[in-house]
Amino acid sequence: MKVLKLLIKKEIKIALRQRLIRIMAIIIILLLSTALWAGYITYKQQQENVRLAQEQRRSEWLHQIDKNPHTAAHYGTFVFKPKTLLSLFDFGLDTFTGTSKYLEAHYQHEFMFRPAQEYSSTIRFGQLSAALVFQLLIPLLIIFLSFNSFTSEKENGTLRLLMSQHVSYSTIATGKIMANLLILFSLLIPFFTLALIFSGSYANTDVIQNLSFRVLLLLALYVLYIIIFVTLSVWVSMLSKTSRNSLLVLLSVWVLFTVIVPKASTNIGTQTTPLPSLKAFRSAIADDIKNGLDGDLSAPERRKELEKTYLEKYKKDSLHQLPLNFLGISLQAGEDYAGKVYDYHWRKLEQTIEKQNSISSWASFISPYIAIRNLSMGLSSTDVNAYFHFHKHTETYRRNLVKKMNMDLAENSRNGEFFEYKADENLWKTITPFTYTTTSVKRVITYYFIEIIAIITWILLLLLAIYSYSKKIKPIYA
Repeated sequence: MKVLKLLIKKEIKIALRQRLIRIMAIIIILLLSTALWAGYITYKQQQENVRLAQEQRRSEWLHQIDKNPHTAAHYGTFVFKPKTLLSLFDFGLDTFTGTSKYLEAHYQHEFMFRPAQEYSSTIRFGQLSAALVFQLLIPLLIIFLSFNSFTSEKENGTLRLLMSQHVSYSTIATGKIMANLLILFSLLIPFFTLALIFSGSYANTDVIQNLSFRVLLLLALYVLYIIIFVTLSVWVSMLSKTSRNSLLVLLSVWVLFTVIVPKASTNIGTQTTPLPSLKAFRSAIADDIKNGLDGDLSAPERRKELEKTYLEKYKKDSLHQLPLNFLGISLQAGEDYAGKVYDYHWRKLEQTIEKQNSISSWASFISPYIAIRNLSMGLSSTDVNAYFHFHKHTETYRRNLVKKMNMDLAENSRNGEFFEYKADENLWKTITPFTYTTTSVKRVITYYFIEIIAIITWILLLLLAIYSYSKKIKPIYA
């Protein structure tokens, strides 16, 4: 243990003497601080914008003029996606998925106001965020910190001297790994501490569930990610004959992990399971609503069956004799069937995206960067699953709103009446304001279980590789 402590102290002193390491550390800390501050400002601004927009749209809905309920359903309203607190750390897909959605009868509109539309093509490389610094730049710092861990000892002849003092190869490797980890954690502990304090103070005010637990999981995962790169760098240095070769291999691995594999997995996913165009998606839905899904009746046939059902139910000969407005019933039946068709096609779309993303998930065993990127977005509720979850809630809210309007028309007017019947603010108030809460941590872990296994596998394999190689090196006796 005493030898291990001496080795750690020695490695730390050597690292601190390197000017390049000091400069890179300062740059990364500055970038991390800038990214967090910019993310916090963006979060506060968007949070305020969403609050004001929600209040305005709510007021517009409540104070609309008296009108037919179905007309009010067409008048509709807007819902806005709240920005989660952890999105200031990891922007994820928020830039691309839009911030608001218009809800009205008969139509499922796309999300609007995607921030990426305002940016140049450089947005494809990602925005500067704290997560980006952790995922891309800190591994670079680790590489420059650790690439010559063993090669410098070989080149200077000190490795043979250490081993002649009965210091095992595995002890030397352990000392170098721990020294590098201590240096990195000393730089990042202030950030970790602030993140925990900050999440604790906001734990009960954000739309995101289990905030403090999510932060702890993120910290644990990024610690494991750092351990992977430190261990990998030390292992490559063990195998390399010169520092130059070690640095070249590690930089090539960094490019492979962060550029080549992610891009290749995305391309494979889009080519093997391509998404339909928006036009084709919309056209298929419209066609199935009109002609019916496989085995279903067409729209005119469904209406005739509905008329027959209600006439038999109330034992009447014509729609005018019904004690309700059949138009409202018909409109709601059309909404219900359109919802069925939309859910069918939307699920197919989700399954296609899930297949594409599954390729990325399995690619985590080739690139730990993909694993941490997916897990980070998932825990921050800025991933594609968070988008699907929010979309589902907005669609449920839209359907409930439209159904309440249609059923009010059916129950409080008679057949043949439309513009003659008008509802007022008392009906508008029955529509509660839209609220949203993210998925649970348990669901996130279920979505990204493969990525968690990949990270654990990476650590175990690297530690096994170092241990196995160390055992092959015979001790040197003075």
